[in-house]
Amino acid sequence: MAATPWPQRNPRHPESLVADVPAGHAPFALWNRSGNRVVAVLLRSPLHPLVSRHLALISVTGRRTGAQHTFPVGYQETNEALTIAVMWPQRKLWWRNLRDGATVRLRLRGVDRTGQARARVDDRGGVTVEVLLDPRT
Repeated sequence: MAATPWPQRNPRHPESLVADVPAGHAPFALWNRSGNRVVAVLLRSPLHPLVSRHLALISVTGRRTGAQHTFPVGYQETNEALTIAVMWPQRKLWWRNLRDGATVRLRLRGVDRTGQARARVDDRGGVTVEVLLDPRT
């Protein structure tokens, strides 16, 4: 079988350079479900300072289903903006809900925040999510 060149165009979203979820996703999904739960519990606990300098919880609403999905992400912060590098974007679906921009909820260093997020795909198929934090109320 011939190797498929990367990045590929997604037929459902031809403007995207990210392929559909590849075969062999099950082990990755299992790790994400179990590992993410442990990290999420830690980020919601009084022990969050152990990991919250570089990890936050993000809650994204599905465009089609309206279901809310919450999971940990790594981030870099500059002033009131976060940059989230999506690792292995071809294996993840959540960021696709942010291609046209959307409001997200975050648990950032033990504080609940909201912000406006937009996913960007670069010319090599890498994905970053930029979040502009709403003012604190």
